Amino acid sequence: MAGDALACTCVPVDLARDLPRADGAVVGTVLQRHSSAAERRYLLRVEQVYKGDINNRVEIVTAASGAACGLELAIGQRVGLLLDRSGGAWRSGICSQVDPSEFLELTDVKDNELPAINVGGYVVGFLVLVAGAFFLVRRVRRR
Repeated sequence: MAGDALACTCVPVDLARDLPRADGAVVGTVLQRHSSAAERRYLLRVEQVYKGDINNRVEIVTAASGAACGLELAIGQRVGLLLDRSGGAWRSGICSQVDPSEFLELTDVKDNELPAINVGGYVVGFLVLVAGAFFLVRRVRRR
């Protein structure tokens, strides 16, 4: 008796189209992977949440194999995922896998870029410190 033949075919993810339909979206790194005959579970350390009420760790449920559109991720792999919420679990699959850089392009944030320095804030802070020191010295001299 032959088993069922499975093949996964996906339409490429278009974040402008698909992100509004998703219940959640994250970029994270795989910490753990657990498999059973029916499904696979991945624990991700979340770097960035783009949509959904998701903590810094999230468990993702997926089909047991790539042929059934299940995720095939390695521990330590960085991945972007669109997520569906079903029965209290976050679910995803190969067809919802996104290169993390695509999320960055969507949000106009440059990866590993330092924020701009607030020069005005430094000037005001310095002036407050100088004024405080001036008034402290005046008070000490009066005594």
